[in-house]
Amino acid sequence: MRENTLHRIQKNKLGVLASLCFFFGSSLFLPALANYATIGVWLFMAGSALMFIDIVLPSGVQN
Repeated sequence: MRENTLHRIQKNKLGVLASLCFFFGSSLFLPALANYATIGVWLFMAGSALMFIDIVLPSGVQN
């Protein structure tokens, strides 16, 4: 099970990185972390760009 999960993460590196950028960027929009909202915007934008690249690139190029 663990090998399968690690293999899937390694195969989908850009998607995983984009998801992490979205998650941490979005969490910086919370009121308690409002001082870091600008960093949250940049992380959210980076996640969007990585997701776009992940979709546009042919699957053979990502590995």
